Amino acid sequence: MFAGSPSGSSTENHLKRTLRSGRGINQIELVTILVEEGPMRLQELVKWGIHAEFYRGYLFSRGRPPVWGEEIVRCLLRQCKASEIELIGGFSVSSLRADKGIVGVLGYLADSGQWIAIDAGAVVLATGGAGGLFLRHDNPQRILGEGYSLALDAGAVLQDMEFAQFYPLCLAEPGHPPFVIPPRLVDSGSLVNSGGEEILEKYGIRERPAGERARDKLSQALFNEIYVQGKEVLLDLRAVSKKTWCADPFSASTWDMLGKRYGALHRRVRIAPAAHHMMGGIRIDNRGATSVPGLFAAGEVTGGLHGANRMGGNALTETLVFGARAGEAAAKWARDTAGDKAELLFMEPKGAETESNVNKIRLKLAQIRERLRKTLWEEGGIRRNKEGLHRALAEVKSIHNESLDLSLEENPSLVPKILELRAGSRTAILILQAALKREESRGAHFRDDFPGQDNEHWQGHLKVCLSEEKKEVWEFSRHSTSLGGPD
Repeated sequence: MFAGSPSGSSTENHLKRTLRSGRGINQIELVTILVEEGPMRLQELVKWGIHAEFYRGYLFSRGRPPVWGEEIVRCLLRQCKASEIELIGGFSVSSLRADKGIVGVLGYLADSGQWIAIDAGAVVLATGGAGGLFLRHDNPQRILGEGYSLALDAGAVLQDMEFAQFYPLCLAEPGHPPFVIPPRLVDSGSLVNSGGEEILEKYGIRERPAGERARDKLSQALFNEIYVQGKEVLLDLRAVSKKTWCADPFSASTWDMLGKRYGALHRRVRIAPAAHHMMGGIRIDNRGATSVPGLFAAGEVTGGLHGANRMGGNALTETLVFGARAGEAAAKWARDTAGDKAELLFMEPKGAETESNVNKIRLKLAQIRERLRKTLWEEGGIRRNKEGLHRALAEVKSIHNESLDLSLEENPSLVPKILELRAGSRTAILILQAALKREESRGAHFRDDFPGQDNEHWQGHLKVCLSEEKKEVWEFSRHSTSLGGPD
């Protein structure tokens, strides 16, 4: 679901809703670009042949649930093929390096078991978010936030890493995945706890659709009901007619799977929140440039656009608008700096190409990853406090150290998973550190020991970068409505 109309007629409304969702810390310049250029980029997708339809200020992809984005990927792959863009699959990046404005990557090619260094005129990071770090999430399993760790090590500035968004309306039936339930569909039914209390009324949530415009408040409410009070939260759609159920394309696409296969037509179903999107990330300017010359970024790996809470539909529009901007800026940078290339030196792992007990190491990796996810979910997720964050930070630092002890040289077939765990646990540390530093509640960041939003002290951005000695340097900057780029 892309936010934006084909004509751009709702630009002002789109701007207002995005800023309202962001709780006062959206970078206004990025938001303005999003709402002004979004319609043009959506029309570009239509021109490329995407199977989608416009409906009430959104473009709905006609993908198959639960993988609604499949049609988007197919459309973009067709365009890549037509443009003769070379794609390399199974490539796990272990590090980014910059040298006199020229950047490159070192990575591991799983199929051949080779380490490959690629230098380039420019690099665009579009690695997605970090939803897979949490026990309950609706992301692909391998989305663990590697891009944030790579960017930080390369010298980029990160910001707002404490703001991880949770989608409140996910199926929580045993044996079923956390299927995303459309927010407008929920408004057509009733949402109650196991004691019969109406959730939206109990918590004073008046925004509609609540699952789109009040994701932070509703996620916190459901977490309190389920994980604090020990109740179930039930969605009742039995009285919803097929006409009402299928009133919008997103809801209509769930009739067979949610209604028939998962039984929501005939019984109440349990729901619970799940990690969904990261609002924080790499600090960029309006061209997608980071603070590292030659390194650009776009999409969920960046921060600033969404503020403290993302409005539903903006994530995909963001990828189109800023993906195009970053790509154009990176191409210009590469052309302008051609001939200035310096040879990039990478320290490639060396060692015997013999595997240790692969099954034993694979099991250990799975166990460590589960510990990481459980820790983030319970202590660093929807509800946070000082004591819990300190406990989580100690545990995740221990996990990160364990990941560094796993040998790449002795376990070549497991290199991608080891690299993911190392970078993911590093990103988890950054999320927890930022959450510990921000002593207020704002948007998706909720501290039950600091439950109020404190504009006097915390209306701004927590940033982190590395010093020349590779030590983390944190700073807080007051929010301005005219932020133009990385500091």
